[in-house]
Amino acid sequence: MRTLRWSLVFCALLAFLPRLRAEETLPPGVQKLPNGDLLVSSITVRRTARELAFPGAFQLEGGSLEVILAHPHGRVHEALLVTEVSAIQLQTMLYLLGAKNGARLPGGLVPQGTLVDIFLEWKDAEGKLQRKPVEHWIIDTRTNKEMKPIGWTFVGSVVKNGTFLADSEGNVVLNYSVGATVLDLPDTESFEEDTLHIVNKAAPQPKDITIVFKPRL
Repeated sequence: MRTLRWSLVFCALLAFLPRLRAEETLPPGVQKLPNGDLLVSSITVRRTARELAFPGAFQLEGGSLEVILAHPHGRVHEALLVTEVSAIQLQTMLYLLGAKNGARLPGGLVPQGTLVDIFLEWKDAEGKLQRKPVEHWIIDTRTNKEMKPIGWTFVGSVVKNGTFLADSEGNVVLNYSVGATVLDLPDTESFEEDTLHIVNKAAPQPKDITIVFKPRL
């Protein structure tokens, strides 16, 4: 039922956005913000920037990573970040922005999915907005340096027997490509090696963060 409900919301938004005016009635469950952005459940659709923003929190302060963004019932013992926002909501909103899901890597029969950059935003002690790529908090063990921002592939989760698998498994973004997910890492070694990345302990973990998905459109 959740899959069907979000499909209906998506269709309503898709028809609605091109003709958005202040006097028009919003689709059910959608709120127009003063700056023109849209709030859908806990996700803000930043229309001008063409990106999604939603709440999250840091999970691990150190150790190996197999998941970048998980749900509380997911593999949080190996996840950098956690969010309550469902995977089907985020996948639906990525479609809304124009992103296309596809293969994790380029060069195959199925085109690679849209690459998505992930940022974290927070306010510093002076109240100024800060923004950094999620890779700032990840160390690549092959170089022992901060992970390079190569983007995250929009692979999209499948629905099996009426279940959206990314939600049931608790995955939103993976760096070890095992399991259903919305975004995955376009790294040729990430399917066979689960020790590619560790938490960057040198990078302070701010509280009250906003996670941002920005498709490379």
